[in-house]
Amino acid sequence: MHEDEKNLEKWKEAIEKQEIPKVPLETAILKGFHRARDKRAKRTVRKRGLWTIVAAAVLMLTFITSIRVSPVFANAIASIPGMSVIVDMIQDNKGLQMAIENEHYQAIGVSGESKSFKVTLEGLITDENGLIIFSSAAQKNSNQIQFSSVRVLDQNGVPISKNGSYSFNYPELTHTAELEFETKIPTDELLIEYTFSKDEEEASETIQIPFKIELKPIKKEQYIINETVEVKGQKIHIRSITIGSLKTAIEVEYDAENTMKIFGFEDLRLEDEKGEVWTSIQNGVTARGSDNPNVMTYYLQSNYFRQTDHLTLKFNKLMAMDREDAFIIIDTDKKEIIRQPKDKRFRNMTVHRGGYVEFELRGEEGYHHDPFSTIIDAQGKELRMMSGYFSRKEEDRISIGFDLPDEAYTNPLKLPLAGYPSYITGNVSVEIK
Repeated sequence: MHEDEKNLEKWKEAIEKQEIPKVPLETAILKGFHRARDKRAKRTVRKRGLWTIVAAAVLMLTFITSIRVSPVFANAIASIPGMSVIVDMIQDNKGLQMAIENEHYQAIGVSGESKSFKVTLEGLITDENGLIIFSSAAQKNSNQIQFSSVRVLDQNGVPISKNGSYSFNYPELTHTAELEFETKIPTDELLIEYTFSKDEEEASETIQIPFKIELKPIKKEQYIINETVEVKGQKIHIRSITIGSLKTAIEVEYDAENTMKIFGFEDLRLEDEKGEVWTSIQNGVTARGSDNPNVMTYYLQSNYFRQTDHLTLKFNKLMAMDREDAFIIIDTDKKEIIRQPKDKRFRNMTVHRGGYVEFELRGEEGYHHDPFSTIIDAQGKELRMMSGYFSRKEEDRISIGFDLPDEAYTNPLKLPLAGYPSYITGNVSVEIK
């Protein structure tokens, strides 16, 4: 064994003996949401340390508070330019780490500038018809503009990316964007366009950076399941599972006759014959709805690059509550909660000047879901919910707020719940292969 390999093994052993801090990574995320409140913009904010690629050892030691890494991954990232920026963005995604280990990462390192920002397209990872782009930015002045959106254009400036999500992390100014295409990954010269704005309505500055995707497209693996399982009398139909290099998509359909509204899975996971587990994505799109309100797609970390003989889909805990309880009614004129679920977890409603509504929610350990997604006024008019925040004050006290739309509406307002600390449990295991 070479001296470097011996050192890596020693460092790995030292790391394995360290205790992971009791405060989970989600706490850092929640602190970020609280900071985002002042910005009044939807941003995914996560705390990070100072990263360097001086040596794989430094990277491994920095990982003590997040994940346990392998020497293979440490060696892989130590040799890639710009990877010091990327490491923090993938530290909680085992699937993307494995993509890098298997040389499915394209380093780019090309920059573009506007009046206020310099942005560097660090690199990307692809699958059959989508990609994740990693970027970093530096602010050049004190102009009060923020990151707004990102898209991919062809050489004629025509947008070619469709569904997308992005995360811009303050104050480090690192950025990830997951984009999809109507067809397979394009191989022509492309442009990535970053937009910055003073508000969410009007673009202030744009930066375009040319690039070309050189990674070989990876064909997704699809398994048609069509199996119905039951938890506490609630039926869930597992339609299919699609595994790509970026993520694993689990398509499910909730039975229309279910008496409970199911908000989602708390511990959906894939497990192989060796007991290795792939869980939900922590930083990115975790689920997506469809035209059918009962059909949802949930996303897990990808095990595409791990050879397995047997693969099982498992879950034990669902967030769910009686349909008749799955909403609250408020009056913003009277500044009061008119109706809420029977356990009365909402309290201390405040309507601030400018139409900012704030609640306190009595939650519980591990609960980190925004309970609201839409507003319906007394006339049945659906209102666009503006930006909001979610911040844990104490273990069981959560502060939640959102901006009311700047348009006429009639009180009282109905807020259907999109999440709530109410659960049902079971023991579900579905064989995939």
